[in-house]
Amino acid sequence: MTRRAPHFHIGRRIFLVAAFAACLGGGVRAQVMSLDSILNVIASANPELKVYDARIKAFDKYAEGARALDPPSVGAGLFMAPYNTTLWKPDGMGDPGMGSFMISAEQMIANARKRNANRDYMLGMSKVDAEMQNAMRNELFSMAKRSYYEWVVLVKKKDVLVRSEALLQYLVQAAEIRYTYGMDKLNAYYKAKAMLGDVQNMQLMTDLEIEQMRIMLNTAMARDKQIVFSVDTAFAPRAPEQRPVDSTLVAERRSDLRAIDRNIDLLRFKQDVQRASLRPDYGIKYDHMVGFGTQPQQFSLMGMVSIPIAPWSSKMYKSTIAGLTFDMDALNESRNALVNETLGALDLLRAEIANKQQQLDLYDRAIVPAMRSNYETALLAYEQNTEELFMVLDAWQNLRMVQLARLDLVKDLSLLYATYDEQLEIR
Repeated sequence: MTRRAPHFHIGRRIFLVAAFAACLGGGVRAQVMSLDSILNVIASANPELKVYDARIKAFDKYAEGARALDPPSVGAGLFMAPYNTTLWKPDGMGDPGMGSFMISAEQMIANARKRNANRDYMLGMSKVDAEMQNAMRNELFSMAKRSYYEWVVLVKKKDVLVRSEALLQYLVQAAEIRYTYGMDKLNAYYKAKAMLGDVQNMQLMTDLEIEQMRIMLNTAMARDKQIVFSVDTAFAPRAPEQRPVDSTLVAERRSDLRAIDRNIDLLRFKQDVQRASLRPDYGIKYDHMVGFGTQPQQFSLMGMVSIPIAPWSSKMYKSTIAGLTFDMDALNESRNALVNETLGALDLLRAEIANKQQQLDLYDRAIVPAMRSNYETALLAYEQNTEELFMVLDAWQNLRMVQLARLDLVKDLSLLYATYDEQLEIR
């Protein structure tokens, strides 16, 4: 009696195996964090941003004291007293004695314009740090977006690999049975086993990459690096707005450009400090003398004024003012260069995004459907015992490769979106 080969309904069984594996994998769910919630935590907790908060508060406090006057000075001591102490007393022959004890007080009053200029300079430093903080926040947000987008794609890759593992495990079992009946070749069985190991290895690599993304985001949020959470896999980054971008828009959006503007303002404030230094400072000095012997008490009251416009002292201030003008010119050119570079980068990004979107459309419209049809056809023929396992394995491998290639394209496109948002500081 001849043994009859069994008829394998592989497609239905693979679906059940994959569904069962998905149920097992979904038993324990970690906290799902949205991208917005991660960005909010970074903005409030990241230590690099807190550094700028402290610096801004420091310069604001410096500005509060910038208009203070110099402290007064006091002194006391002997005034015009002879070394021979016997001469301090009257001699009875009409000489009242010589020398006196003097108490002195002096107060310098800095020019009000100079004090105001110092205050404006400190406030200018605070504004520079505020813009630098915005630029740092933009960099951290961009890093977080990249990690989040990559994580979402990695989860989808893991899903493809889990389904691949379920299929290959079943095909290995089917190949063992069919080989028993002489319907499959042994080398096909070993090829399926090797492909199964390769898929399991890719899952391990994907798990490691996901863990790296989790650690990076926990680090950016300044919390325990081992905290487990997951991402919203339904999230999809929005495409950039199709709007014209000019230098005015770039200057409005970029914090680093505004930081350059604030640095230029800072140099102007520094010039104001130097100009104010050309104005005189005032002072008053009072001396009170208690005479020795029968000398009367005396006093001295003097007003003082500095003369910074003297040629030998004003040259330093004037040369510093001129040098600061050249520094401002240099910053302006740096600003123009950065605007030009940003506009070029945005045009390049738009071209890359358009190209990647066309490639993705081609994958969705033609490549993936064709590979799926090829796999389903080979699988159906295998179930009907008219096709070898080699063909099914090749068809599935090709489908898996194009699915993963499509996800790589999705990742590349998402990272381009993140880069575009970073260039224009779009949250």
